Amino acid sequence: MDRTAELRWFFRPPPPDPVVAWFEAAAAGAAEVRRDLYLVLRETDALGIKTRGGTNRLEFKLRPRPAETVALPNGVSGQREEWQRWSFSRSPLTRLLPRLCLPEQGWRAVAKERRTVTVPFRGDAGCRVELAALQTDGGRWSTLGFEAYGPDADRVAALTAAAERFFGSLALNGGLGADLSCGYPGWLATL
Repeated sequence: MDRTAELRWFFRPPPPDPVVAWFEAAAAGAAEVRRDLYLVLRETDALGIKTRGGTNRLEFKLRPRPAETVALPNGVSGQREEWQRWSFSRSPLTRLLPRLCLPEQGWRAVAKERRTVTVPFRGDAGCRVELAALQTDGGRWSTLGFEAYGPDADRVAALTAAAERFFGSLALNGGLGADLSCGYPGWLATL
């Protein structure tokens, strides 16, 4: 099991120009391109199930408690979420899962072109900062995400430090609101 603390925002138009400029300066190498399949569960934003593109992994992600609104520099606020993740090798039978759909819910393919920058914290803790262009069902979106990892005592601190450093260095006109902030399960449930 893997545990993370996360902040994420979704944008229908492109992300703010200062965010794009930060990644152009900080991210080395080409963007990663992949296609993930998510099971859309409209009844909850606290459980995510996906098959990660390019791998034979089936992932379950659970948010054991509600998100918490946090304030960050320069008028930014977001929903901090803490997640637990399990990843399993898919047997041939589970490869059929994306083909199984219920009338009100089903699998959704999300094409991603993403760039990441890792911000070290201390010891084994750090935070991955991600900017991704998303495409699903003909719609285009962008997401800015922070995913902190490491020992329990350091995860939230690593997330906070990375987000404060990032947003403290940008001039965002109007900031970013918590209304744009949620995890993938919450975003997919709104589509």
